[in-house]
Amino acid sequence: MDDLQLLDWQMRVLAAAGKRQDWEKIQQLDSDISALLISLHGCEISEQKREALNKLQKVHQQVHQQVRQKRDELSKEMTQQRNQREGALSYAQFMDRELDEGRVVNE
Repeated sequence: MDDLQLLDWQMRVLAAAGKRQDWEKIQQLDSDISALLISLHGCEISEQKREALNKLQKVHQQVHQQVRQKRDELSKEMTQQRNQREGALSYAQFMDRELDEGRVVNE
């Protein structure tokens, strides 16, 4: 597979992994893309290859924006769950104190 085919393949696989939210595949592709870019350092790049690299860069940015957005959503959900758990724990502790002090009247 030549560089153009590889760039096209990586772009398509990266976009698909982003849609599937396949974080492990995205991470693997990041490493693969990094290795390819390092191998191209100092080489003359044709206009076709430059266009392919630009397309790959755009897909990469889009996928990583999705990753950041999902991370932020998960962080927000975890914070909400922690706050709800802390609230429930505080309420349970309050009720335990009230029961211990005999303030709660059975209905």
